[in-house]
Amino acid sequence: MRKALVTCLILLVVLGGIFIAGDIIGRRVAQNEIAKNVASQYQLDHTPKVSIKGFPFLTQALDGRYDEIDINVGELTEQGVRLTDTTVALKGVTAPMSDAMHGDASKMVADTATSTATIGYDDVNKQAPNNMKVSAQGSSLQVRGPYTVLGVTRTVTATVTVQPSGRTVRVVPQTVKAGGMAVPVGLVRQAFTFTMPVKGLPLGTRISDVQVKPEGLRVSTTAQNVKLSSLNVH
Repeated sequence: MRKALVTCLILLVVLGGIFIAGDIIGRRVAQNEIAKNVASQYQLDHTPKVSIKGFPFLTQALDGRYDEIDINVGELTEQGVRLTDTTVALKGVTAPMSDAMHGDASKMVADTATSTATIGYDDVNKQAPNNMKVSAQGSSLQVRGPYTVLGVTRTVTATVTVQPSGRTVRVVPQTVKAGGMAVPVGLVRQAFTFTMPVKGLPLGTRISDVQVKPEGLRVSTTAQNVKLSSLNVH
């Protein structure tokens, strides 16, 4: 009896080891294939890192439903805009097992997709109106630009807030200085309140958050019911 029990335990351990090994291998194969698909789709010169979350992987694969797939794209250029530290988190992904194992994104659909990327200030400035220049000042954003009063043009520096607005970023002045002296915000509010389109965003996404970083604006976007094959930009 004891020998039979020991044999059963050994068998369970062996089967468990085989299952875990198969789970690890299957996950790795799927991740690699999806990474190749994304690299081809975005015409990247590098292979992104893909991580399929949740355990076990094989159960998710058999169900055709994955808790979360994270894609670290890194750097890419879209519509002439250089995006750095680009990541995409896909949650509630539906995909046939064969498609996931072969990296075929044509039938992969995510309940939600959240992408985050940093846009350098050189590219941000290209979208600013009237030759205004945007830069970081600590955790705040500053905008420098010309302002004309009674025929006299002076360079004005405004500390502004940035707010998401659809596929654009809305800039609103909070404090204003000219030549080191404070200027009433009301005088320049209209000229220094503007929206900047953010180029290079995935199709169908909306900006959900904007953070000021030393290297650029860190922009997060969200979208619902997203096909992985449609995560291109327009």
